Amino acid sequence: MKALFLFTATSGLRRNEILDLTKDKIDFKTRAVVPKHFTRVKRSGITFYSEETEIWLNKMLASKPSESQTLFDLSERQRKNLWSIASKAAKVKISPQILRVWFSMEMGEQGIPDRFVDIFQGRAPRSVLAKHYTAKGIERLKTIYEKTNLHILD
Repeated sequence: MKALFLFTATSGLRRNEILDLTKDKIDFKTRAVVPKHFTRVKRSGITFYSEETEIWLNKMLASKPSESQTLFDLSERQRKNLWSIASKAAKVKISPQILRVWFSMEMGEQGIPDRFVDIFQGRAPRSVLAKHYTAKGIERLKTIYEKTNLHILD
């Protein structure tokens, strides 16, 4: 459950994007995530997850059957329990959407331009400047992502 909580908080992805995520959409060397979706308003961006998340994700994957292709195999009950447990521990309501907003705010407070936050969260760039002149190479995006040094647990 910690792996899912941290992944949700540090990737900026939507709940269903995370729950539908398969291992082949993750580059474990660079911690890059490329979810597969493309609709009129939702695009597939490139995001990353933190080093802290990597530790818990590796623990989770080591204890999971290797034939499973989905990253998180949780029952509906486990998914709901995660958010109620997290909310009780934090003494404030926590949900995937709240963590997505937190991710966006943390990125902004660290000085990351909105156009990069949009890419990390899978939103299509709106302006011509962002659409055509934003560096989208995975190494460049990783450098920008890592400037925030997102940490949740201490």
